[in-house]
Order: sequence, then structure tokens, then C-alpha cells
Amino acid sequence: MYEYMAEISLPLPFTDEFLSLVPRQRAVVNKLMNEGVIISYALSIESGKLWINLLAESEDKVDALIESFPIADFISYNTHKLTFHNSINFKIPEFSVN
Repeated sequence: MYEYMAEISLPLPFTDEFLSLVPRQRAVVNKLMNEGVIISYALSIESGKLWINLLAESEDKVDALIESFPIADFISYNTHKLTFHNSINFKIPEFSVN
């Protein structure tokens, strides 16, 4: 498995049709996060960007996953295979001697 970052451009301004898909999109993302496929999901409404870090066997698998999203018809994206991804959430807690 490899870690990828998907950089997604959202349609600005948001249309009613696009906004109607948001609840389904959130449900899919929550499911994939619970399964450990999506590691992080960040959104900037102001810039119309979405960043997703995820685990996959290949870039083709990433493409297939993104293209299965409810919002897929409204977005464009680029994927990047990551060499590493550090996050404070992944730090090992310090050992306490008390």
C-alpha cells in the first residue's frame, strides 16, 4: 500500500445540484475513513479546494475511488504519490515515569 494525496478542484460557485450531493459525499468519506482508506480530508470553501490523503495499491485505484465519489462529475483532480506524511496525530506519546 502507498499513501497518496488527491488535490481536488471544486466548482465555484457551488450549484444547487452540487450541494445536493454533499450529504452523500460525506457519508462515503466517513465510511472510507472508518475503513482506514482515507487518512485525512481537508476542505477550503474559499479556494474551492479539497485535499484527501489516502492509502491505495496504485494511482489507478486512487482514480477509481475518486471517480466513484457522488461529486465526481463536478470536480477535476490531480494525485500525488507521497514519500512520507507526518502529522501530529501519528506521534508516539511520550513515556511517563509516574
